Amino acid sequence: MTTIVKSPHNAVPSEFYELQKILDGKIVKNQDVYTISTNSALGKGAVRYIHLQPGLQAYDFDITLHENLEIPISRVSFTSLQFLYCLEGDCSHQFEDLDKIHLIDQFQTAVIHSNKGLESRIFVKAGKRLVLNIIAVNKKEYFDKFSNESNKFGKRIQELLYQIGNKQKHFHLGSHSLKIAEQLKLLIGLEYDNEISEMLSQKGRYYLILAKHIEQFCLEVDNNTNTSGLLKNELKMITQMSDFIKQYPEIQHSIKTLCLESGLSPAKLQEGFKFMYNRTVSDFVRNTRLDKAEKLIRTTDLTISEIVYTVGLTSRSYFCKIFKKKYRYSPKEYKIKSASSISS
Repeated sequence: MTTIVKSPHNAVPSEFYELQKILDGKIVKNQDVYTISTNSALGKGAVRYIHLQPGLQAYDFDITLHENLEIPISRVSFTSLQFLYCLEGDCSHQFEDLDKIHLIDQFQTAVIHSNKGLESRIFVKAGKRLVLNIIAVNKKEYFDKFSNESNKFGKRIQELLYQIGNKQKHFHLGSHSLKIAEQLKLLIGLEYDNEISEMLSQKGRYYLILAKHIEQFCLEVDNNTNTSGLLKNELKMITQMSDFIKQYPEIQHSIKTLCLESGLSPAKLQEGFKFMYNRTVSDFVRNTRLDKAEKLIRTTDLTISEIVYTVGLTSRSYFCKIFKKKYRYSPKEYKIKSASSISS
């Protein structure tokens, strides 16, 4: 159910109302999500806020503005470490006491911290769509639970937080990452009018995004390098090819045809899919076909043979073999199981 929030709400941080003033829009609540729609005189789009747990908040910007705009990031949260990811377009960041401006490019990460009293801001360009995710993490409230973790990132993040906390400001420009893009693409544009279980599933994606941020941040600081050797245009082409395969799994995709379509070499194509999905191209195609087949089994009356043809496979016996390996049931058994769960 969607409602308009007319006064400060205890579930919404005061910083979100600061953003409301800047964007001059109304706050609307839909389940656990609060959204500011941009005033039409300023541009179009919205900023979405979701409280994940104490000490952990997520903000999704999807805006196209008529004029350049400066947004104080400390208005998002001044007590936190902010993990930024730019899914579309780009933006710039600057601390108020420095002339240096950092460009955060499409598919690029950044980690920002500043002590209270030091302004930290991002600049949004006019006429260019910006899709930006910010996960704000209260360093003490959230990361304290990592202190007893035995995994290497749990201990390492504690060390890094101690070092960062002793500085008045910190800015880390990370590498380009398609792994985070893949998760965010499933969240951007979501209406959040679904069931509570689905809502929890979507919240889980933010935790996956944060985990990937932390892992990448630790690796980059320790190795003094980024985690991908791919260029921005190569990363963009990889995500276009993965979207193409998902949209048309029935096509007989091959390394040769995908290279011709993308302009990438076979080595770059394989490197990109391995980096983003931890799969070879052929594994990705096979898994995409299985995902579509599973959905067709659950939601349609197509026969197994018809589904095999629809997803681009030619051998029913081969399909049954790989389907059972992934889902632990044969396609026929899975169809019966899905039908019984719906009826009950």
